[in-house]
Amino acid sequence: MSYVALYRKYRPYNFSNVVGQDTIVKILVNSIKSNHISHAYLFTGPRGTGKTSLAKIFARAVNCLSFKEDLCDECTNCKALKENDIDIIEIDAASNNGVDEIRTLRDNVKLMPSFCKYKIYIIDEVHMLSTGAFNALLKTLEEPPSHVIFILATTEPNKIPLTILSRCQRFDFNRVSTEDLVSRMKYILKQEKKELDENVLNYIAESSDGCVRDTINLLDQVISLNKGKQTDIRDIDRLSGKISTDVIFDILNCILSEDYAKLLTISEELSTQGKNLSDVVNHLLTILRDIQIFKQLNNYFDGDYKQKLSQIQINSNDILIFSKSLNELLTEMKYTNNQKTLFEIYLMHLTEIVNEKKEKDMQKIDELRSESNLNNTFFVFNTDNENNLNDNLELNNNEQGNLAFEKTIQDDDVQTSMFNENNKSDINELRQIRINNVFAGANKDELKRVQEGFDRINDYISNKKYNALVQVLDDTSIVVASSDLLMIKVNDSGALSIFNNNIKQIEIFLNEIYKREYRIVAVTSDEWTKLKEEYIFKKKNNIPYVIIDENSVKLEVSKGSQDIEDAATDIFGQNVVNIK
Repeated sequence: MSYVALYRKYRPYNFSNVVGQDTIVKILVNSIKSNHISHAYLFTGPRGTGKTSLAKIFARAVNCLSFKEDLCDECTNCKALKENDIDIIEIDAASNNGVDEIRTLRDNVKLMPSFCKYKIYIIDEVHMLSTGAFNALLKTLEEPPSHVIFILATTEPNKIPLTILSRCQRFDFNRVSTEDLVSRMKYILKQEKKELDENVLNYIAESSDGCVRDTINLLDQVISLNKGKQTDIRDIDRLSGKISTDVIFDILNCILSEDYAKLLTISEELSTQGKNLSDVVNHLLTILRDIQIFKQLNNYFDGDYKQKLSQIQINSNDILIFSKSLNELLTEMKYTNNQKTLFEIYLMHLTEIVNEKKEKDMQKIDELRSESNLNNTFFVFNTDNENNLNDNLELNNNEQGNLAFEKTIQDDDVQTSMFNENNKSDINELRQIRINNVFAGANKDELKRVQEGFDRINDYISNKKYNALVQVLDDTSIVVASSDLLMIKVNDSGALSIFNNNIKQIEIFLNEIYKREYRIVAVTSDEWTKLKEEYIFKKKNNIPYVIIDENSVKLEVSKGSQDIEDAATDIFGQNVVNIK
């Protein structure tokens, strides 16, 4: 026997095998059991969701002589319909869409079924009928003979006249969930005695956009690769023609980092692979939307995708600018014969927008530095409004009394904090006391609780008051906790300096998150390794930590002058600069 494609081989033959349409199946089963069968049905929904398959199952079910919860497959009608389904007439409206075809149908409905109780007419893609054909069908559809049932199937119900819609029972088929698609694929693999990894099955299901037929077709191709469990995601992308999400992230990173050469290389590769550049633009828009969602709802995404979104440094205003430009590109691409050239021009234009913003932002910084006598002031530049102030700015007291910036600002990290030099010794002393005290009161349950709540800092990314502190706490983690103290690990000494300069503001921020008062201390990764070894040594040798009173050490948070506040506000605007 010749090979049969999997989507045909495993097409559902009874109600129990229908995937992802439980509500519709339940209604149809109950209508047959109670003998409340309508004369006309309309099945509508996306392609590959089971409309035609369920229509055929329903056509056999209404003629089953021993129907209970499903077809019996034993009665004379069930057996006869397996051999000869002469009483189930399937019409393709795309090729039989004229008035003459409908007139023929109208004459044939008068004939009695050959051996069944009902004669079923399944009209697929019914929206393709002409206006005249719909008018010819109208009267018959309204008052058909008692032995006739019409089942209309379509993907575009909006093209069907209201006079037809109002005469049918309508059932809207939904896209099939990833879980249902994966379950169906596992069943098929078991029957075919094949194996694939769970992550591959999930990716196939996600690539198919809720379409069962596309899912099983793609599974058929993957099985043909004959790689078994060695099949990976890249194989799926090549087979499906889908554009890899990694490529889209690469394009976005190239735009934000002004990497013109790599941007053009990616464009050339996509063109060589025959990818549809309109799909690339649509995918870019989707990623931008997901970044905006991630900014507001940090836990909306998970896994590797969440990690990739977190690495894209772009503010809400730029997302809107990019989206408008990409939508213009989509419109322009419909009317050009050279999509690749237009695609590259627009992407380079977006890169120029990023470059211009950086230049303007740095010009504002230079103006502020030259016009303002910065002295012991804490500036917070809100990243929702101004972004990408990328430069190395140094902060130290010079003989003229001017302060330059000491922090290397990277990506969206656009805050600098200035404390009086006399506070440095106090900070170091306070650190040692708090390191000792947090180990003295270390509690595993408390640590677990605060670690679970630490992700909530990202909920404040769009908060004008705390957004810069979110950047400071990015890539940090809580490693020790007591009832009133937290030890936070930072990457290096540079990050530690920034943390210590803003320690009071960070404490206020964390108290807002946890709704209770914590004092904090920061250590670098290297310090943490040594402190952990010391803690283990003391525990093994029963050397206790003794709590030390820290009240003798006080930190003074610097205050900014009104003159500097006015200067900063004049240049950046009240919505961009908060001076605390």
